[in-house]
Amino acid sequence: MSYEKKLMVRHSIASIIALALFGASRFIYSAVISRRFGVEALGIANSLISQAFLIAIPLSFFAVALGKYASEFLAKGENSRIRSIATWGFSFPFLGILTAPFNIYLALLSTLRAFQLTFRSFIYGLHRGEVYAYAMILAFFFFLGGFISDNYYLPYILLLLTTSLFAFFYLVKNGLFGRPKARDFKLLVNYSSFAFLGTLSGVFLVQGPYFLSEKLASPRVAGIVSASLSSAFLLTYLPQVFQSAVMPLYSYKYGKDEMDYVKRLAETSTRILSFFVAIIVFILLLLGREILSIIFGFDLGNEFYLALMAIETYIAYNPSIVALNSTKYVKYGTVVALFGALVSSIFWLLLIAPFGEYGAIGGLFSGYLTILIGTALISRKKLGVSFSSYVPFVTALLFQSLIFMSKIAVLAGFGVYLVLRKNEIWESLEVFKSLWIGRQ
Repeated sequence: MSYEKKLMVRHSIASIIALALFGASRFIYSAVISRRFGVEALGIANSLISQAFLIAIPLSFFAVALGKYASEFLAKGENSRIRSIATWGFSFPFLGILTAPFNIYLALLSTLRAFQLTFRSFIYGLHRGEVYAYAMILAFFFFLGGFISDNYYLPYILLLLTTSLFAFFYLVKNGLFGRPKARDFKLLVNYSSFAFLGTLSGVFLVQGPYFLSEKLASPRVAGIVSASLSSAFLLTYLPQVFQSAVMPLYSYKYGKDEMDYVKRLAETSTRILSFFVAIIVFILLLLGREILSIIFGFDLGNEFYLALMAIETYIAYNPSIVALNSTKYVKYGTVVALFGALVSSIFWLLLIAPFGEYGAIGGLFSGYLTILIGTALISRKKLGVSFSSYVPFVTALLFQSLIFMSKIAVLAGFGVYLVLRKNEIWESLEVFKSLWIGRQ
């Protein structure tokens, strides 16, 4: 079994566990808070948590670069440089304490979230993703225990605190801190200056609808947006599983100058991810809204359908933008992400007040669609990624839009889609078969 397959299998399993737990936490949190305290309380709580998660991005300034260079230095056997960048990277999250005079919960959540993000990127860069999975499994139990309290924020505080403490003791025990070197600081700054902006744009698109809905409309609108997006965003953990598993592989292959491998990996993963997610979205369009309305205790509307399509768009461009960010083309990926965030911001300012939840989710959709178009054009030019990789996504979106007519229409479209995309069915089966054989 090749090194690449071993890496993919081990990291995929670890990522599925860790990311599924963290992804489920937002959904579980939204459902419990909504049932216990009502939709308005849900909107207020998620608004502050989203602001904290956004602030955590500048606090985890070196996170993405840490993962990239940890992987590259590992390939080159430069262990002292790994310890050097770790010291630089993990020092930044503690700056979040300075925000305590404004809001203690905001400061605590943003600092702990930044430490978690930095640890996740670093540990995956070292190809030890299973360690992060162990941390998340332990933290998830404390998260559930936090619901005993009437404090809205305690579950997330316990989740992030447990993860951060686990990370700190693991790093110390394994001697992963070392004397920081000036040249490594410069290296991290040069990469992070662009990667950070791209990451910030991406997180702003994820967290923005939560708190902007509260600020520009009302806590009730924010609660409705929270319910729809916390459900639809569960799908984003599929590409995050992929990203955590293969971003180190992208960087590893880039370090060996195997650019054709990077191109083929981006194309294959785009087709398979898009097809697999399309199947899930079709099913959720047919059954999801009614089930979720029962779970949250109030009726979701058609904004849920739009949320699913928005997230599907995000997933479609994810493999190519990860490829850009893992190579020398990080600046291009960042510019596209920034432009997408700008487009969403404009739509949010114009649409949330008059159209409520539809304006919030419609603005998100417009930003993701902008990024997809830009990413497709740039990855084609710089990496040679074929436009045909996006056909499963485009075809699915056309048929899924029939939901706004009737469920009978989208059910028929689902059947036609499966017939048209039979090649992806066989390709997906071959990939899963190869991974299963590789594990044996």
